[in-house]
Amino acid sequence: MQSRKRNSETVSSGPAAAEMASFLTETDRQAMLSLLQQLATWTTEYSGNVSSYQTRLGTISREFQRDAAAAKPPSTTRVMGLLGEIMQSNASLQQRLESAEKQLDRQTRQIESYLTEARTDGLTQLANRRAFDAKIEEMFNAYRKGGKSFAIAIIDIDHFKSINDTYGHQSGDDVLRFIASAFRQAFENAYMIARYGGEEFVLILPSPMRLAADRIDALRKNIAKEQIETDGKWLQINFSAGLSEPRQELVAAHMIRRADEALYSAKNMGRNRVYYHDGTQPVLLGAPELAGPY
Repeated sequence: MQSRKRNSETVSSGPAAAEMASFLTETDRQAMLSLLQQLATWTTEYSGNVSSYQTRLGTISREFQRDAAAAKPPSTTRVMGLLGEIMQSNASLQQRLESAEKQLDRQTRQIESYLTEARTDGLTQLANRRAFDAKIEEMFNAYRKGGKSFAIAIIDIDHFKSINDTYGHQSGDDVLRFIASAFRQAFENAYMIARYGGEEFVLILPSPMRLAADRIDALRKNIAKEQIETDGKWLQINFSAGLSEPRQELVAAHMIRRADEALYSAKNMGRNRVYYHDGTQPVLLGAPELAGPY
């Protein structure tokens, strides 16, 4: 069932084939193989069409040369006939190329669809872990070369296992979709919002980190005031968050680890709070609040 909010303000603020084969299902892999075979067939047909056209033009050219070398120049009828053959060959090739172009466009859309599905979480329609891993490496490498800084926030829904155990997995799915929607509304300028796995989400946000942390905390407070309906029941949702930003490390994994450490502090100190890592240790943002039990 679609999640709804009750009583309170609205929550908002403001590749290669080889790589694909490693994360597509068997059905997807078979579909991709079929697509590649179709593309190979199309390439062969396209090459054959062009080759036939070139052969025909060569034949007509030789006939012109032969007629020109003859003692008697070719008649108007003969010339018109050869020109007619050229026009017919042009029309035939154009028709085949238009058909080939449509087929190529269709196959391109299929490939784009596969790439999108392979990097999208099916439940929330956010980016998935694989897409995040690629994006964070891209942005971190750009940062090390003098590019813009950014912040990452790892979010964990508090007591999510209890929600699943008490209300069922359908309710758990509704909660995940609700949180995903809230993130989309609140962080339209995010570089990426992804489902990190299970009940965890990760956001890549513009710097400075403290401003990103303030925005995460504002969303946390708004969500804590809401109740969402799922399967006829009303639930209050809390989450914990940990943030970090790139520093002098050589790999993005160190930055992710600091965000994890900040999240661990948030969970360990009572949940329903935001910590950011200042490069030395996790720091609590604002006053501590306790997560509601389920």
